[in-house]
Amino acid sequence: MNYELARPSTAAEWAAYHDIRRVAIFERYLPGQTYDPEDADEFKELNFPHLLRHDEDAIGTLRIDVLGDARAAFRLIAIRPDLQGQGHGAALLRLAEERAAAFGCGEVVLNAIKPALGFYRKHGYEPGAWFDVEPERDHSVRVGKRVVRPAKIKPLRLIAPNLEDLPGYEAALAAGWSPDTSGDVSAAQLAAITLDPAAFLAELTRQDGIFTQASGRQVPRLPGAVFWLDDGNFCGAINLRFVPGSDDVPDYVSGHIGYAVVPWKRRRGYATRALGLMLPVARQVGVRRLEITCDVDNEPSRRVILANGGTLTGTRPMPDGKTKLVFRIDL
Repeated sequence: MNYELARPSTAAEWAAYHDIRRVAIFERYLPGQTYDPEDADEFKELNFPHLLRHDEDAIGTLRIDVLGDARAAFRLIAIRPDLQGQGHGAALLRLAEERAAAFGCGEVVLNAIKPALGFYRKHGYEPGAWFDVEPERDHSVRVGKRVVRPAKIKPLRLIAPNLEDLPGYEAALAAGWSPDTSGDVSAAQLAAITLDPAAFLAELTRQDGIFTQASGRQVPRLPGAVFWLDDGNFCGAINLRFVPGSDDVPDYVSGHIGYAVVPWKRRRGYATRALGLMLPVARQVGVRRLEITCDVDNEPSRRVILANGGTLTGTRPMPDGKTKLVFRIDL
């Protein structure tokens, strides 16, 4: 069967996400509670809503919350009532466990509605003293499972995009992470990977031709280098773009270097380390003065740049209407 588990990306998908949860869980098991699609937990940085599609039809939901210490929680797991009992729930659990493992989580906890406890035990979940940030409730039983042995965290390194590590990149896209901080390209890149993974990598790393920005604007592609951040798991991406023989970049490029760390790997110094690892790469291709920008209100990126020797030189309005802080790093 053709399943896909990914963050909802359209208004129709978000509507399906909320409708499935409302009908399959709240109306059936929690009739005294009101389902709130604007619940604050839906918008926390390390909580990742997912929609299960089967042959492009929305059939199930869950949210994966990264708890830290290689643990994750599955919230509000649901299959459309008219499709239950057909194996879709097992597929949802399997894909969710794979996604949690891609996040570096080896242990999963969930609070099973009591009538569904047998289903979860059948798939290896057992009651116990499993860690969770949420309190136990009368209508549910806390169960957990060790899904994989967590990968040993290694020193951060930059690796070239490749087919072997593509599943980690794909899992990050499916969770809603975008390597382009100017716009969300996750859905478009997921579609390209599904169509032809090798062709996607070739397009990602090519050095010529036309490039379509997140805004839809088509611009000439600059020479450069793309790397993925890896500590034993996929952590993000960083890229260099430059004009041969010049330290300047065109107005449609926000700077020589752009980077994006996945949410579950932030606050570990990875962006600072990745930028430091890119400086020799820039020097090797002949760049002597790097220009790097960040949003005026992006204090974490500002600290990353300053930690790598950046000097604030001014501000610049961008085509999308935003104003960027402009920094220089002399190599």
